[in-house]
Amino acid sequence: MTDVSDEEIIRGYLEGKASAHRSVDRWIRPLVGSRHWGLRDEVDDILQEVRRRLYENLLRDRFQRGSTLKTYVSQIAKYVCIEFLRRRIRARKSDLDLASIPDSSDDPEEELEQVERRELARSALARLPDECRKLFELIFISELSYQDIAQKLGVAPGTVKSRAFRCRESLSRLVQKGGGKPEPEPSDGH
Repeated sequence: MTDVSDEEIIRGYLEGKASAHRSVDRWIRPLVGSRHWGLRDEVDDILQEVRRRLYENLLRDRFQRGSTLKTYVSQIAKYVCIEFLRRRIRARKSDLDLASIPDSSDDPEEELEQVERRELARSALARLPDECRKLFELIFISELSYQDIAQKLGVAPGTVKSRAFRCRESLSRLVQKGGGKPEPEPSDGH
């Protein structure tokens, strides 16, 4: 195996050459697949995200060449792993039962109203279509921008905004109905 310069790998990576992609993957895979991260189930998603970010950074000439390309790729991979861990933590936090949040009221009637509102909200959320619950998770739990969600779903950002609007309307109607029947899936032709 011959040593290939960083510049040759960069050029090949941007041109889509398989050899350059294999070189980069050899650097990424052991890092993201490490037991250290505990992300073995998400390795393929992480690899794809690292590849995407590397490509964008190289295309925009963000690699300053103050270090080796391998070091640069490793740093991108580490940051992506950290982001995946943060998302996992946020998802766990969202799974906490809302009823376990202590009430600050001394008024028993107000406490009862708060419990009823939480139950109503929980019931309405449970009755939302899967598409809406997943979209709300991306927006409120993963805290992704509409642009990032659009990219993840393969749709235009305007489509994400209109779906989010319709999902919020559905949730509002369900809450007003007292958590009634599920709403039909939002459809915008995409």
